Amino acid sequence: MVTEPSSLRCWLVMAKTMKPLVLVLIILAMICSSAHSANAPAIVVIDGETPTNEIARMPNGGYVGETIIHRSPDERVQVGVWEADVSKVRLVDFPVTEYVLMLSGRLVVVNEDGSSNTFEAGDTFVIPKGFTGIWDVQERMKKQHIKIGDPRAELIVLPVED
Repeated sequence: MVTEPSSLRCWLVMAKTMKPLVLVLIILAMICSSAHSANAPAIVVIDGETPTNEIARMPNGGYVGETIIHRSPDERVQVGVWEADVSKVRLVDFPVTEYVLMLSGRLVVVNEDGSSNTFEAGDTFVIPKGFTGIWDVQERMKKQHIKIGDPRAELIVLPVED
């Protein structure tokens, strides 16, 4: 007697008990799902070496760069890197929620109530949608970020006098 692998045995049982059309649909679904996974996007590494492209200049003329590595189909979730030279600006009504992982540099964020937080490489934090406060880049910084929200929403950045 020849024994069949359990998966083959399962298929034989299904073939005997199911209606042929249902079996064909199951097989087609399996073929489509395996074809999809063969074309699935690869993992992308985002680290301190990921380059950025200039997107703006700070009021003091300092560099601001960003590279978006991944976008959800509706573009409401974006993953990338952002970096900036030493600068100090006021962010008003931040337009998205953003999760941040500091890759390098030093940043001090001052909340509206005057409290502050200092962030360096390895630190993580969330900028909530609607945040207003001071963004003080004390040493050229680079961050990974995940932005959640409308990518067309306007970011308001105002110069800060020391």
